[in-house]
Amino acid sequence: MFAAKSHLTRRSLLKSGAGAAAGLIAMPGVRTAQAADAVKMSLEFRIYGGNAPMFFAAENGIFRDLGLDVVSDGSAGSGESVTRVASGSHQFGLADASTVVEFAARNPTVAPKIVMTVFDLFPAVVMSLSRKPVKSLKDIAGIKLGTGTADAGSKIMPALLALNNIDPASFSRVTVDVKLRDTLLIKGDVDAVIAFDYTAIFNLIEAGIKLEDITLLYFREFGFNFPGNSLIASPEMIEKNPDLVRRVALGVARSWVAADRDRPSAIASVAKRDKLLRADTEVARMSWVLDRLVKTPAVKQNGLGFIEEDRLVQGLKVLGEGFKLPKPMSVSEIYDGRFLPPAADRKFA
Repeated sequence: MFAAKSHLTRRSLLKSGAGAAAGLIAMPGVRTAQAADAVKMSLEFRIYGGNAPMFFAAENGIFRDLGLDVVSDGSAGSGESVTRVASGSHQFGLADASTVVEFAARNPTVAPKIVMTVFDLFPAVVMSLSRKPVKSLKDIAGIKLGTGTADAGSKIMPALLALNNIDPASFSRVTVDVKLRDTLLIKGDVDAVIAFDYTAIFNLIEAGIKLEDITLLYFREFGFNFPGNSLIASPEMIEKNPDLVRRVALGVARSWVAADRDRPSAIASVAKRDKLLRADTEVARMSWVLDRLVKTPAVKQNGLGFIEEDRLVQGLKVLGEGFKLPKPMSVSEIYDGRFLPPAADRKFA
């Protein structure tokens, strides 16, 4: 497999896919003379504004011009997306990078690899309301904190508490169903919850809560600066069809750049798939994702998918403790940067 042969350095992480791997096929351009390759893509969650660029690319010709016929399926979450790609039901997926790490540690022979990061920032937060805001770590003392059982944020939290010398007995941890999480916060049954910002915030707004009344304490303020949702590929695809992996990565990169330029049209394309979506909410959601999680200063300068190796190394240490992984994980076990498209295709205007 290519991954077993790669030697990851900071330089290789920053190179474009066109020159990062000797022996791989050159970056494809427009392909119109042959039949498109069918691709099944598993999304990281349900179909909505958070993954609208996938549908925009299918509608405006980005995938077609690369010889791709991409069908994107919603999922129950990143865990399901990773499992789908590992099982072979989908060749590619979008999934939270932390979830990929946990799966790879326990299933090394079938685990998908990240081939390009999309969210430069991990979106997990401690979310509270203005009636009892949690603005810093010291504010956690004495609160009732609603946490899930299987979501990445809730699993990582104990490791971050230890990293910051915070006694977990200083607050009450209440296990909540993710479907009821935001309602419990609104009702005051818990003082704060662990959530992904772009999902929970807009649930609260649709329930009548004002944005200015929502307080967010990001995990990166605790010392966990890992990327979020990423493009993943199955080991079989990476080994047997690197050209397809490269074209899919290129299509995904172009899809986010194009969606950033025309946000209303991107949401219109996803709204066709789910008539219950509210266009105004989903435009706001996608704009939040783009402006706060994707287009960080580093990505604006270097393009979508840029990632420093040191960030991955440090994040893997935290995840090893938080997920109680059976062994330490190396960057090369979860990430293969050889398929990163040229910078010109990843740059935002």
